[in-house]
Amino acid sequence: MHENKCNISIQQLKSGDEQAYEKIYLFYHKRLYSFAFKYLKSKELAEDAVHDTFIKLWEHRQNITTSIKGFLFTSVRNHVMNMIRNNRKKVLKHIQLENQKTPRLNKTDEKILYSEYQKILARGLNELPDGKKEIFKLKSVQGLTNQEIADKLDISIHTVKSQYYQASKFIREYLDKHADIRMKEPGSG
Repeated sequence: MHENKCNISIQQLKSGDEQAYEKIYLFYHKRLYSFAFKYLKSKELAEDAVHDTFIKLWEHRQNITTSIKGFLFTSVRNHVMNMIRNNRKKVLKHIQLENQKTPRLNKTDEKILYSEYQKILARGLNELPDGKKEIFKLKSVQGLTNQEIADKLDISIHTVKSQYYQASKFIREYLDKHADIRMKEPGSG
């Protein structure tokens, strides 16, 4: 017998009721996993996204102002976007492998999503000052370590860390503001 609704209140969760938390986990885990897998194409990355989302739910349960479902799907969507941004090469590799294994007809949505995402990311990068842009690309795109970047650019490792942090923060805020990429949750469309 499948319930269509998870009858756990935010108050139960906020009070630290671990049984309520477990019921929420059992009710939403598969749906969140399917949602994350749809975009990440990796069991491991999708599972990480869901795991982190449930940790966030527990750690931030006192601050939840939306519905539990809303919090979970917003969190997993943001986590997926961050994973795509921070692990672009890895995620794209998983997508290519998945597409080779199971050619599907609806690749168009994914191509549009990544194409739009790439355009927005490129515009954001262009707004960064040259130094920060170079450090961000060396670390995020080429995968260099802080030390390798410091050596290559002949700057201190502290400068690399500071500039990368500022660039990442800017890019994250830029994407949040401009990446109006709506990811539908399972069963909503």
